[in-house]
Amino acid sequence: MKAPTFPKTDTLTARALMRLLIGQQFTHRDFQNETASYRLSGYIEQLRHRHNWPIETKEEAARTTDPTGRIAIYGRYLIKPDVLKELWQLFDERLGNFIEAVKRFENGRQNGTGKSNESGQL
Repeated sequence: MKAPTFPKTDTLTARALMRLLIGQQFTHRDFQNETASYRLSGYIEQLRHRHNWPIETKEEAARTTDPTGRIAIYGRYLIKPDVLKELWQLFDERLGNFIEAVKRFENGRQNGTGKSNESGQL
């Protein structure tokens, strides 16, 4: 397996990765509620195949509220805790720096600046 690489910190791909690296497990709807983006599967695909991150998908099912009451199948994305521990050992400070850079970018967006001073290079 190739070593994982980091996306630029001012992207939605980075925002998805940051959540995974801090141990969050989330669905498309969770991510959309936090970021207003409806393309999570595309970002996960980039993280898996372009950046080589070991992201798992856990399938879940829930009854919908439509008149038929059908069952919808959806994915919850995560990095398994034991794999996450290995990643922290491998990247150590770089992982922490990446997480902090993405959080700074998100805080800037919430404060209306919308700009990142991060180059995305770690």
